[in-house]
Amino acid sequence: MHRKVEVKNKELFTKIKELSNPSKFRILEIIENGKMSVTLLAKKVNLAFNKCSNYCSQMEKVNILTKEKKGKNVFVKSRLEIKELEKVFR
Repeated sequence: MHRKVEVKNKELFTKIKELSNPSKFRILEIIENGKMSVTLLAKKVNLAFNKCSNYCSQMEKVNILTKEKKGKNVFVKSRLEIKELEKVFR
């Protein structure tokens, strides 16, 4: 049984939870240095397009990445720098 523990910074906790999914973390590693279409990103991460799109939407909701629509394509860009996270967790 889990007991409920209240955290003070729920927003940060939510972002860290999002990053704990290996596929989501890999998405951020791939798009860290620039924009990429969700279609290409899904292929690179080896995910179905719908799953990749859902993951990107979930991360957009907590402000981890940004989405930009150009015609029929949706491009995503990370708002985090993995290198900066590495410094924090060393």
